[in-house]
Amino acid sequence: MSQPLPIPAQRWLSLLLCAMTAAAITVFLSNVSFVQQAYMKWGSILYTSPVLHYSFAFLAGIGIKLLLDKFYISHAKRSIGFNWRYPPVTISVLFSLLFIVSYVYSTYSDEAVEQLIAQTFGALKFIVLSFLAIAATTIYQTKLYTEKPVFSGVLCAVSAFYLFSAINLVEVEQVFWVFFCIAIAYLGMSVYLLWEQIKVSNTELIVESKQEVELKLESLEDFRKWFKDDSTIKYTEKLEPDLQVYANRITERLLLGGDKVGYEARGAQHIALCGPFGCGKSSIIDCISNDLAKSSVQGKVWIHSDISTWGAASGSVAHVVLSHIIDDISQHLDMCAFRSLPKHYTEALKSGGSFFQFASTLLAGPVDIDANFKRLNDVLEATNHKLLITLQDVDRGMVDESDKRLNDIAVLLDRLKSSDLSNINFIIAMGNDKLEYAEALSKVADHIETIATQDYKKILCKWAKLYTKEVFDNGMVLTHSRISTADQYFKQNPFAYHETFYRPAIISNSLIVSIRMLKWIIRRVDQCWTKEKLMGEVDLGSLLLLATLREAEPALFNAFVNSYGGLVNGKTLPVAKIEDGEQQTVNDTLFGMIADFISAGKVHLYSALFKELLQLKEDITDKNGNGFKSNNKSSEQHLGVKPDTVNYLKRILLETVPENELRDQIVIDSIKSLPTQELAKNICSDYRWQEAFDRFGRILFSDDKNQDRVEQIVFDVLEHIGKDPKGFLTEGLFEEYTKQTIDDKNFERVLYKLVNLESGEKLLERQLERLQRNFEGISEIRLGNGYYKDIKDEADRRDAATYSNELFQGLNIVNFLNENAHKLSEQSFYVCLRFIAFAQLAEGEFDFLNRLMKNLLGVVINNKNTRTVEFLVRAASSQHLTIKHLQEHFSELSPEQKRDILQTLAKLNDNQESNSDIDLAIKNLSFIEGV
Repeated sequence: MSQPLPIPAQRWLSLLLCAMTAAAITVFLSNVSFVQQAYMKWGSILYTSPVLHYSFAFLAGIGIKLLLDKFYISHAKRSIGFNWRYPPVTISVLFSLLFIVSYVYSTYSDEAVEQLIAQTFGALKFIVLSFLAIAATTIYQTKLYTEKPVFSGVLCAVSAFYLFSAINLVEVEQVFWVFFCIAIAYLGMSVYLLWEQIKVSNTELIVESKQEVELKLESLEDFRKWFKDDSTIKYTEKLEPDLQVYANRITERLLLGGDKVGYEARGAQHIALCGPFGCGKSSIIDCISNDLAKSSVQGKVWIHSDISTWGAASGSVAHVVLSHIIDDISQHLDMCAFRSLPKHYTEALKSGGSFFQFASTLLAGPVDIDANFKRLNDVLEATNHKLLITLQDVDRGMVDESDKRLNDIAVLLDRLKSSDLSNINFIIAMGNDKLEYAEALSKVADHIETIATQDYKKILCKWAKLYTKEVFDNGMVLTHSRISTADQYFKQNPFAYHETFYRPAIISNSLIVSIRMLKWIIRRVDQCWTKEKLMGEVDLGSLLLLATLREAEPALFNAFVNSYGGLVNGKTLPVAKIEDGEQQTVNDTLFGMIADFISAGKVHLYSALFKELLQLKEDITDKNGNGFKSNNKSSEQHLGVKPDTVNYLKRILLETVPENELRDQIVIDSIKSLPTQELAKNICSDYRWQEAFDRFGRILFSDDKNQDRVEQIVFDVLEHIGKDPKGFLTEGLFEEYTKQTIDDKNFERVLYKLVNLESGEKLLERQLERLQRNFEGISEIRLGNGYYKDIKDEADRRDAATYSNELFQGLNIVNFLNENAHKLSEQSFYVCLRFIAFAQLAEGEFDFLNRLMKNLLGVVINNKNTRTVEFLVRAASSQHLTIKHLQEHFSELSPEQKRDILQTLAKLNDNQESNSDIDLAIKNLSFIEGV
């Protein structure tokens, strides 16, 4: 069997035959009369105007250039440097000219040749200038100035010499100006190239220095520069350390043709690079390509063809790959011999009739993929090139189409692997989430690299700490802490953002599968973590976890958003009961939601996420658990807190605070610094302010210097509160404010404020009961069997009386009751009576209930109000012990006093439908005679 000619011989022979054919056709056509007449007519038209002549030449040049580019005879990025082993097809033009000149020389007379030579020597100076222009153009087009800076200087020197020669050699003024303008153009181009070269060098230095800063990630600015750039990394040394290992190992295999120790036969490599989307596969490939390009200086030149197979129809993958390869090699070598008309062109020709069908058969070109790859490999071998083909996105798209595409690639690699293509290497980048894909490639790949999931906890913790510090730097506070400076906060909480303890970072790290996903999450948080949006308005950990959930499992994220209201408000969901009829708990709902979207192996990860996100007491896998750690009045800002007027999930979804909600930081700042009168008016007129005050008002308790402000807020609120339908005075923080104000020697002032306030009755009652509990806690007097035990020791009685007066801060309780007993609740009234009795302990040993009833009668007589008489009626109609003491002291009253009480009882008896208690009271007091 005959051996084919070597590639260089094939190439030269092909170009020679092409040149001979072109020359023969040109000579033949030049002797045809109608062609000669057409040339003459066309020439007469062009020479009528120099503008028309030059314009046509310009357009013709553009057309020829476009035609050459269309058929890949030339390429914008390809160097015009000559290759003896594989010359470009344009060399056939020189051969054609040589043949034509030889034909003219041998055909025409010696006189014509001598005349031609004489004219040539006469124009020698113009030829010299033309060669100088060619030299300058060659330096520019081959971009030698980018490889060796000295060529930029050479270009400047050639341009200057060109200008000097034009001035000295050219005599015709018009021609002189032509050469002068060309020289100026070359000189300007030289200066521009030098400037660009210096600017590019400076830019590279700046980029490298910036990259070093980005990798340190020591400040928020570093973080923002880092995650803002989502492009692939081009240099191995700028990859993360773990990814550098993969890039270096693959590069080494490609350069050596196999493993380092030599167990494998040397040759082309088929390598599979597996990893989740965004893990850095594209960056590794770009770094490998750059490393191979650097190694080209020492060996063969590497050509990189990066092909995305996404969208390629099954059955045409091999054609797509070959087409892309030819396009990329065309930047380095002339590939017109490998070009064929695209498939849709030939199909269109086939549908155009018998002539076009015949033309399509001639123009369709080769379709044997194996043969084309073998020819391509021979060309690369002859020209000292190696080809790296990277196939990306092979597993993207619809599942069925991806499976077929992957099978096509596996078949192609298997066929090429057996063809011994020593200069064509493959890297296939794909995901690792489907085992069947990896198994398919393992059969045809020489080597498989699987990118391990990286640990991002350290990055996340450092990022969270910097973002928390930014809250303090902007004059804000963390709502769950009373610390106002970052240094103090981190000093008191040294492990708050440690990678071992910061749970949002730990949980997010378990769900983040790639550096790209990490950047997306941080970028999402960063765009709303500003003073105008969510900084200080939501919990940073909740924001991070929700952003992670959105990226990791969008479907589960949407389900959680839709169910959030029912979860935190305790409302029943669409499926509210389990099989046995019991009500679903929060844990049941969450567990079912996760099971609907997540595989069993990952349920525990998302369980931990929701437990941290909602601050649940128990793991959601604990079916008996059902509760949140924090109530709705908590000062925390995570999603487990759901006040009536604030929705933290809605804030995160909107990435700003809704217009109908108060900003937490504004409320806190108002509590700390807004004039108390204005603050009190806001609180008394707006339930949102009341709820916010209950949540964040403790901020003033962190420092004793705020005591005066606390007291002023209490008095201003009591002045403006009016009615209290929401129970602000007693159901939240304000009661603690009142307690602190009373304990700071303001009991009398608060007491009179509350007794004259319609909505203050319950708060007053609670404060008086608190004072009674304090008294009982210190003294030895205890309530037993409905009455107080007497103190026998005189010293103890005096101490108890003293302490009673201290608690009431010297207030004359008797006078207070005489004036205001009718404004008090019955419970408050009796607490005051008891304190009158406590103050009388120092007078000597006595029966406590006896003294209490005596004081009751005294207040009833002095107050002269039907409400106090009602207190007397209930006392006289209930307990026999009380009645005994009442009867004893009632008999001691004057007739006038008895008559006043009688008249009041009569009024009560007339105004009430049921008067049995009054009748009983009259009877028990022996009052029947007076009736």
